[in-house]
Amino acid sequence: MDWKDNATPDSICKRVTSKVKNGSIVLFHNDADHTPAALPNILKCLKDEGYEFVFISDLILKENYEIKHDGTQCKKKDG
Repeated sequence: MDWKDNATPDSICKRVTSKVKNGSIVLFHNDADHTPAALPNILKCLKDEGYEFVFISDLILKENYEIKHDGTQCKKKDG
């Protein structure tokens, strides 16, 4: 929701840090007005909580897995 007109750096930070969990992929929009100001606080907060930042390619399971339309990964069914 970083793209909304009423977004602020604080509201963006609170939204992300309250919803993130292990394995989360956080999407930001490169044309959102307040995202650049929010990022340092988001990164610090998540790092302080013990989260690590990895490449998205490290999160995608490849062998015998498929990605469903909702973004979840599941083992391919035989046959």
